[in-house]
Amino acid sequence: MTNMTRILIVTALLCAPASAQVPQWFSTHTHPRYPASDYIIGVGTGGGANGAESARKGALADIAAQLRVQVQSEMRTVTQSFAVNDDEQVYSDFRRQSRTMVSDEITGAEVVETAADPSSGTAYALVALDRERYSASLRGELESGWKQAADLRKAAGEFFAAGRPAEAVQSIAQVRLVIAPLLAKQVLHNAAAKAPFVFPAAFNPAALQADVRKFLSSLTVEKKGGDRQRGTIGEKLPKPFVVVVSANGVPCAGVTVQFLLDGKTPLAEVATGIDGSAQYVATAQNGTGIRARASIAGLGREFEENLNASAAQFTWTAAASDKAFSLSVTAADTRTGEAVLAKVSAAVSQIGYKVVTMSKHALQIDVTNGPVSTIDGMAGTLYNLTMNVTVSRRDNTAKATVGSVQFSAKGVGASEADAMRKAAAGLRIGTAELTELLQR
Repeated sequence: MTNMTRILIVTALLCAPASAQVPQWFSTHTHPRYPASDYIIGVGTGGGANGAESARKGALADIAAQLRVQVQSEMRTVTQSFAVNDDEQVYSDFRRQSRTMVSDEITGAEVVETAADPSSGTAYALVALDRERYSASLRGELESGWKQAADLRKAAGEFFAAGRPAEAVQSIAQVRLVIAPLLAKQVLHNAAAKAPFVFPAAFNPAALQADVRKFLSSLTVEKKGGDRQRGTIGEKLPKPFVVVVSANGVPCAGVTVQFLLDGKTPLAEVATGIDGSAQYVATAQNGTGIRARASIAGLGREFEENLNASAAQFTWTAAASDKAFSLSVTAADTRTGEAVLAKVSAAVSQIGYKVVTMSKHALQIDVTNGPVSTIDGMAGTLYNLTMNVTVSRRDNTAKATVGSVQFSAKGVGASEADAMRKAAAGLRIGTAELTELLQR
């Protein structure tokens, strides 16, 4: 060996970095004493005075990150298995709770090994989470929660069988509230456990909707009196409309019955008595008749068809009234006033009364606007306002105001007058409110 060779070897040894003391479990993310089948392990590093604590927190965050990845996979499985996306509210709650359930401070995770590299001042930590121990507590909560959900579902059926549909629907609503957090916990359990949770009884939002539809299919609203009457528009009919609400033949007490003109305009809501009956004395008016249907709080719009299917339909024959009304309008803008006058006149005619030039029964229409705000944009300044319409009924013979109703509409235009005209074009006259005023 020449002197030059010796110099090169010595130089190479002096220049070579000291071998870093990195533990094997950090490099491989595995440990023979903590197999992946039984544990989730996390590794972390830290430096400085708080290096050990930083390494511990990093290892916990590592476990949390692994759980989050697995949670995303489990969420897809649950979504498909339970069809939770069939129920928008349940699906939204489930996704939100699943995504926020994993925290960096994982309960039950323990630091099982540490190491330090004096040459770099780096601390290493290995944290292990026992899959069985971690999932055991969640399993207990799941068993209890699913039992509660099953009990509520069973109670719903019992309530309906006893003629208490409102309580039955409320119980189903409670089940829906229970399901979202239960499924979120189930996702977390399955992300960590050695084996997925096997629930004692499972049902999804679609099954709960099927429960409600089954309940409603057994609900009947039966006519008991008042059908096919004759009357004069604006006058009370001689007999009340009477219905009996029952479920599987059992009278339903305390159920709200809606009476709707032409099946859409609400006229009254009456609660059934202990015998399941409800009645309403109507005033004759233009229309094909009245629909009486059960109304249950908490039911979504998707069950409208079911409620209408069990409804009772009443008809009447209404003779024209000899009462006629004269109309006048006061408005700052003539075109706006004329548009509002035309809409009120059409509504009066639709209800079944004549509109004449002179009458002791008069309607005074006052059109005003509220505060005006402006919006500056590319097309210039736009004016935004609310138009208020007050319809007052006056008795010209007694020179007294009988009563009044108010309507409103919003409008946006290039000027205040334009905004008022736009509001008038979109104005809706409530037939029910106007009818009540005309019948006074």
